[in-house]
Amino acid sequence: MRFAYEIQNKTVKIRRCYSYGEEIEIPDSLEGYPVTELASYIFSAHWEERKLAEEAFAGQVHFTGEEEAPALCGPRLRKVHLPSTLQKIGAYAFYNCSSLESVSFHGGLKDLGAGLFTGCHRVKQLKLTLDHTGVSCLQEILMELNEELRLILCRENREARLVFPEFYEEGVENTPARILMTQMHGSGMHYRNCFYGKQFDFHAYDSCFFRAKAQERAGLVLELAASRLRFPLGLGAKEKAAYESYLTEHLPEAGAWAVEQRDMGLLRWFIEDFLIGIEGSKEKEYPAKKEYPGKQIYAGEEKHLGQKELLRNILGQAAEQGFTEGSAFLLDALHRHFPAAEESFEF
Repeated sequence: MRFAYEIQNKTVKIRRCYSYGEEIEIPDSLEGYPVTELASYIFSAHWEERKLAEEAFAGQVHFTGEEEAPALCGPRLRKVHLPSTLQKIGAYAFYNCSSLESVSFHGGLKDLGAGLFTGCHRVKQLKLTLDHTGVSCLQEILMELNEELRLILCRENREARLVFPEFYEEGVENTPARILMTQMHGSGMHYRNCFYGKQFDFHAYDSCFFRAKAQERAGLVLELAASRLRFPLGLGAKEKAAYESYLTEHLPEAGAWAVEQRDMGLLRWFIEDFLIGIEGSKEKEYPAKKEYPGKQIYAGEEKHLGQKELLRNILGQAAEQGFTEGSAFLLDALHRHFPAAEESFEF
């Protein structure tokens, strides 16, 4: 990995990155000076390398190391990790990086150039690490990326996993009035406006959930609810109850979705913490005893029967999809929570 850079007022501005890979980690310092800025068009394939060579010849630009490597730019760039020292990114820095998928950055980044993510339509994940102030340029970045996004927001050794739905604008002509009206589609714009100044507002974000339920696909709504419950940074009691209520009303769909993700962390949380943990704690709501033809069901057993059947169905789906690790975990959970010895029948 190689960098072209210049030193200004005892700080480093990186002009270009060189690597044979698809992922770049910008260092926090070069030559003992902090890296505080990335130049305009730094990752764009439309930059003239000849101009950089001329500046290097004039002693204005320096290079780290001697290794020769192509510029990491354009469609080849997939992941970028920015340091905590970075304060500024120049205009069109990621211009037409059409394969860019992930960007991690820190709250110290304050100054963003125009058109930063122009031509970037595959960004799927952002990771932001906040300092004690909670201030960041997150909203500016979100507004440039209107596609569906996942954000990992870290603060004080805790994190939230947030989903931002897509939004897009449509121009609709009002012929009689001879005007062009703009219509906004999707709940994504509302989610991207959940800020108080430069600080992210968790309450405002969670208050948008009713919009997501009405406008977004079922899988995205399930992911949004599960992510907030698994990583509850900033989650209030009222909002938590709303997410739990939604998942409870859609348990079969949530189980199928958890299997489809092939994420063992998610699957373990859904079974152990939510299905067995949260739902199991509601057994007291059932009557002390009910009579059924051929057998008796005691307090909580009716709930157990529903959980057991659901767990069996999820296990079957995991097996059908060839999710071996998930199937092993689900089978073990079925045996641990509902041992065969507990099943009794009267004839």
